[in-house]
Amino acid sequence: MNEDNQIIEADLLGMAADALYKETGLRLVNINELGVAEQRYDVKLRIEGYDDFRFTAEVKRWAQQTNFGALVHEVNQRPGKGMLVADYVNPKMADKLRKLDVPFIDAVGNAYINEKPLYIFIKGNKNRVQANIIKAQDAPATGRAFQPTGIKVVYVLIRNPQLVTAPYRDIANIAGVALGTVGWVINDLKQGGYLIEYGKKQRRLKNKKQLLHKWVAAYLEKLRPKLFLGAFTTENEYWWKDLDEGIVDYKARWGGEVAAAKMTGHLKPEKITIYMHKEGGNKLLAENRLHKHPKGNIQIYRTFWKDEENWGNEIQRFTDNMMDCVDPMIVYADLLATGDPRNLETAKIIYDERLDEFAYE
Repeated sequence: MNEDNQIIEADLLGMAADALYKETGLRLVNINELGVAEQRYDVKLRIEGYDDFRFTAEVKRWAQQTNFGALVHEVNQRPGKGMLVADYVNPKMADKLRKLDVPFIDAVGNAYINEKPLYIFIKGNKNRVQANIIKAQDAPATGRAFQPTGIKVVYVLIRNPQLVTAPYRDIANIAGVALGTVGWVINDLKQGGYLIEYGKKQRRLKNKKQLLHKWVAAYLEKLRPKLFLGAFTTENEYWWKDLDEGIVDYKARWGGEVAAAKMTGHLKPEKITIYMHKEGGNKLLAENRLHKHPKGNIQIYRTFWKDEENWGNEIQRFTDNMMDCVDPMIVYADLLATGDPRNLETAKIIYDERLDEFAYE
């Protein structure tokens, strides 16, 4: 995070605290600023008069443009009890946050805090222009690293961090992007604090936990929707159990809840997610009698990676040789995308068991 963004987020925190005071008479006190670890503005808060209630702020501008499941997971990942500090939380989002017991405050006085004996739930305060904070020119960053083609490059670097030192041409070939894209992405990652260069043409990723979270949010917002082929259904509700590992014969892999169930044994799948290559798709649909339906529980996406390439994979090794599943970071993103509490719980298990080792500095 650059210094200007840190100042803006500090201002947003101050505005949200002031708005809470005007609505409730309660003061939020900044206990200690934790610094800019992992490129984010971190601050611990307590409520004056309730010294036992302490929160770690997750300051989020443009919160409504963030995938809800990913946002909730970020708040819950904060040390201690997380609290979302947002520019604006609309009534629908407020209800969803309350249902998941996620504390929040925003810059216009909406809030939810449930720490007995204190209970606050305020929603419906209208969004309004906030000088120096919420303005049209202060839109979310649009660096190429987190645009659709850049997301593909960051994906292969996360899967195999050793690739970051490879020639640009090799990275481009593995990611399936134009050669020029790689240079832009590398520069963006350096400017964002996610990559450092040292020695003679040596590079390594840093702030990997935050990079992974940022990639997931960008993937869900910018790339995944472009890969969606449609919702499908079939008369045989157990077809996917019958198919099981045979899905690989169609050049396809399980994602979402099915892959999560296989990886954790924690989930009973209700929605079926499939990622498939261009080849084999028609055969998969025909032989399993899948047909499009707007409310179908089978969601099919096109793959964007070249997994036929034997280029190594730091994260894939945590799939326990489940060759019929996509890798855990895709499964993790699929689960967060639903915003479903049971899926968010399973996403945390997958993160802790299969992704946390990558994020360890």
